[in-house]
Amino acid sequence: MDKEENHPTDKILFRPLTGTVLAVASGLSFFFLCMILPLVGPSGSKVDHAAGNKAAFLGVLMATFLLAALASYSKMMGRKSDGDPLPHYSLGLCVVCILTLLVLLVNGFAI
Repeated sequence: MDKEENHPTDKILFRPLTGTVLAVASGLSFFFLCMILPLVGPSGSKVDHAAGNKAAFLGVLMATFLLAALASYSKMMGRKSDGDPLPHYSLGLCVVCILTLLVLLVNGFAI
């Protein structure tokens, strides 16, 4: 009994289904992010509550990035153990989220 048995839920993040669910959730979150893009666009940035619009957009952007990063991590760990393919979609979405954040920080959407 020296060796501890791993509980089945210890590695729930590394299961293929978990990575797939996170990837789909990040895709849906990105779709929602695209739908609220007018909040930080030219018309949404010239209103009294522009700071609130930017904060809401930033919150959804961070949630999207977190879901995509978790999906990438899950798929990469599954790749080590099961030989799954490289998660191109999730990694690409992480890059798109970082680029979107950079554009948002320089008020590029408000032009």
